[in-house]
Amino acid sequence: MNKLLYLLIVFPLLGYGQSTKRLTGYVQDAQTGERLIGATLFHPESGKGTTSNAYGFFSLSLPRGKQLVEARFVGYQRTTLELNLQQDTLIVVRLTPGLDLEEVTVKGRHNTSSHPELSNLSFNRINMETIDRIPVILGERDLLKSLQYLPGVKGGRENTTTYNVRGGSDDQNLILLDGVPVYNVSHVFGFFSTFNNDAIKSASFYKGGIPARFGGRLSSVLDISMKEGNMRKASGTFSISPISGRFTYEAPIKRDTASYLISFRRSFIDLPMVLMQKIYDSAQTYGFKFYDFNGKTNWMVNEKNRLYLSIYAGRDKQFHRSEYAGVSTRNHYQWGNLTGVLRWNKLFSPKLFANFSAYFSQYQYEQEAKSNSDETFTEFYTSSKLWDHSAKFDFEYYPATNYTLRFGGKYSHLVFKPNILQVKGNEYNQKFNDQYTNQSDLAELYFENDVQWGDFNINGGGRLSNYFADGEYYLHIQPRLAAGVKLGQGYSLTASYMLMTQHLHLLTNSSLGLPTDLWVASTGKVKPETGYQFALGMEKDFNQTYRAGVEAYYKQMDHVIRFEEGETFVNANENNWEESVLVGQGRAYGSELFVEKRKGRLTGMLSYTLAWSERQFDEVNNRNWFPFKYDRRHDISLMAEYELQTNSSYKKSLSFGFTLQSGNHLSVSDAEMPGIMPPGMQESVWSDLPEWFSTRKTFYEPNNFRMPSFHHLDIGYSSKRKRSNGKIYTWTFSIYNVYNRMNPWYYYKKDNEVRSVSVFPIIPSVSFTYKW
Repeated sequence: MNKLLYLLIVFPLLGYGQSTKRLTGYVQDAQTGERLIGATLFHPESGKGTTSNAYGFFSLSLPRGKQLVEARFVGYQRTTLELNLQQDTLIVVRLTPGLDLEEVTVKGRHNTSSHPELSNLSFNRINMETIDRIPVILGERDLLKSLQYLPGVKGGRENTTTYNVRGGSDDQNLILLDGVPVYNVSHVFGFFSTFNNDAIKSASFYKGGIPARFGGRLSSVLDISMKEGNMRKASGTFSISPISGRFTYEAPIKRDTASYLISFRRSFIDLPMVLMQKIYDSAQTYGFKFYDFNGKTNWMVNEKNRLYLSIYAGRDKQFHRSEYAGVSTRNHYQWGNLTGVLRWNKLFSPKLFANFSAYFSQYQYEQEAKSNSDETFTEFYTSSKLWDHSAKFDFEYYPATNYTLRFGGKYSHLVFKPNILQVKGNEYNQKFNDQYTNQSDLAELYFENDVQWGDFNINGGGRLSNYFADGEYYLHIQPRLAAGVKLGQGYSLTASYMLMTQHLHLLTNSSLGLPTDLWVASTGKVKPETGYQFALGMEKDFNQTYRAGVEAYYKQMDHVIRFEEGETFVNANENNWEESVLVGQGRAYGSELFVEKRKGRLTGMLSYTLAWSERQFDEVNNRNWFPFKYDRRHDISLMAEYELQTNSSYKKSLSFGFTLQSGNHLSVSDAEMPGIMPPGMQESVWSDLPEWFSTRKTFYEPNNFRMPSFHHLDIGYSSKRKRSNGKIYTWTFSIYNVYNRMNPWYYYKKDNEVRSVSVFPIIPSVSFTYKW
């Protein structure tokens, strides 16, 4: 252990002496003042370099005297800085947007120099401008759907935002918005994500070798940063598509000192439906709507202190109202998120940078149904709620150019109300499961050693978590290690190991009826999930134009949970959810391959994944392993863009997206039995109760049916024109499912026969964006 500490801490310092000076600063957009994440600072004479962190900060040790330093960032013109370092110096590097023809421009992904120890199959920096040109359904650009073109990332049902990474479940993906976990990321039952692209600055995606500063999930991390607001002048974006409208406005509060951003998106789905129902004086009113709001402000107190405040709110609501035969019914089904975070960046010295944060994240789902007549009154209400309040600190220490030490910690208090059920009537008012509210506390510490020795890069560290709930505590040590080495002739080899712990669980009903997902906490009876993953990969660069790589992985997961067969979220019995779940294990393994073209008029990536994912529970399937529902053996994805015309003021391009995947596994019921009706519902005036009230289904063999292969081709055309006054007009046309492949969206069983329903035929769409 002493030798290891010497290698990781002492040896890197040997190259640091009094003849060097520290160059620190921030990299930002010259036009807006936005800090740039992952920008590269390179000293050609020594071959040393570094990248800006999540707040645009960098620190580089250079020899005393006159020096030349190159600053680069994808989509910006390269800048050469002429410096005369006689003392430690703090600067601001301003990069101008625009293509540098001498640079390598990677479509869909930033150069991974910020994580040279990870392969392009384990880490991706997402290019937001490229996402805007990917063909999508109904003109809605979507960050989460774009991830599904990456190898090892598989979508749920067709055209949904949920995704599964390397054999994990969708709740095993940590999704952060300005450092705050978002617990529900779907609009319209998963068709669209909660993230408005107009408000997003950048995103980083990890699925292997996850650094120790991230924790709480087993499979992946998506770290999203919101725009900060234009520091130099007022600007805005207006976008409209067949499904929604978006408006974003940003402006300085005080030039180069403080700014703000507001962004709002609202769907149009309900407006024409309600209008037609009013025109025809319908006895029923029904519809669906959603909205998102993003707000952010930041204040540069001085060159060493900066404050940020970010807020996000989003909600979906499905509603139905009717008047018939003297009976009035009102139904709504809604869910949403609310997050907020206050952050303080502090530069203590040229070698020590810190960030302090306090945040909250709330998720709430509820369904309410009321029925009234002259003589009777019935109300049914069910809900699930989660509150997360946390405080954390993060430090980055730069003792030498080739060594960075990161360390920090977090304390969280979480409250769960997972399964509240209430039934009211003329003569009764009964509430169930309110006593099963759970509270838990989580304390975490981490450290990372990021070391570069020539062509060898290593990131080693660990995370310590202590989780308290129901009088029990769970202490976990989570080591992390990732290493990469350049072998010459364009070859590089990477390897990683990570041990992860997840203290939250998402319970999902096994049937295909009402969405019944709910977040629950680990308790004295249900332990946290744990998992480890090994990955080994090799890549090859071909003349900076082509890149190819392959990576194999193996993942083991323990204490994964699922509902017992026949159990659902709506449970009128006086049983805690813990009594209705099974605890088991999972495993996943496979290999991923990609080929990428990064230069020229035609750019893009072709990927293939061969994968297995299985689960095992003692109470299910005679204790035998069975396929996970998203066990898709083969996955081929293609994303490409062809530039038809490009100059300083006009750009036309064609984009293509194709995917071919093995089908999902589903549980088709073997038997059905009468269900237990909630008290009072037997006398309900409703004529047709939902099936999940009256029927329970059993599955002797889980995931016993595989859907047919899923595939579709999408094509898009984008025309972007920039006027001399700086205003930008963008038209985007797309065709989803060009050859009208009717992929089954779900299956059901009727008259002892399995039948399918397809939702998405060929769908053309158009969207318009105006920026000023």
